Amino acid sequence: MSGQAQTRRFFEVIGEDSACRLSPYCWRIRMALAHKRLEYDLQPWHITEKDRIAASGGITAPVLVEDGQWVRDSWQIALYLDEAHPEHPLMPGPAALSRCRFLNSWADSALHPALFRAVIAEQFPLTAEIDKSYYRERTLTKFGQSVEEIGANPEPAAAQVCAALAPVEDALSLAPYLGGDAPDYGDYILFGTFQWARVVSQRHFWTEGSALERWFGTLLDAFDGMGRAQPPRAHWDLPPLT
Repeated sequence: MSGQAQTRRFFEVIGEDSACRLSPYCWRIRMALAHKRLEYDLQPWHITEKDRIAASGGITAPVLVEDGQWVRDSWQIALYLDEAHPEHPLMPGPAALSRCRFLNSWADSALHPALFRAVIAEQFPLTAEIDKSYYRERTLTKFGQSVEEIGANPEPAAAQVCAALAPVEDALSLAPYLGGDAPDYGDYILFGTFQWARVVSQRHFWTEGSALERWFGTLLDAFDGMGRAQPPRAHWDLPPLT
């Protein structure tokens, strides 16, 4: 891989175990950087370490720093990467940009809230202890319920996620990737979502032998198996939230 690793830093959220990479947004950028063949210096990060990314103008990761320039937010980082490094484009052309913008908005506003409700009982024990107070407060503010209240009844949210994926299954039954014959940033957006689910939950959101299962497995094996190398939820052997 090319890319002046010493001048590029990538801040990524970690759990209590530093090997647990549980942010869907950071996984988007992991895949994007691999797609671009760009090396980087990985910066494991906790949400309570806001001072480390203050120069980005925000308080959340992912954050990319390249030659002194700070870029935060996964969508903005993807746009920046295509502008700064046009080779191996993530969104090749206006049509791809428009489709990826839609997928980004849909995943963030429609899919993630339901998925969060479905997996929070399993995710919270993996969260870094120093970050748990922040996530408790954010959950209560965003959803009007505590982590425990949401985690007590995950089934309706899990069913909502499965239903929402019907159009994705249909699209992937017609082409290997959402990008067509090859993956693009739209694929990495949704891969990040379900790599998050794989890391924090033992739930399944598609049926065996489905196009979604085939697609996800292919992307787990992409880039020398970078995604599959991340241990799944069963690896952590922690009880669900009670």
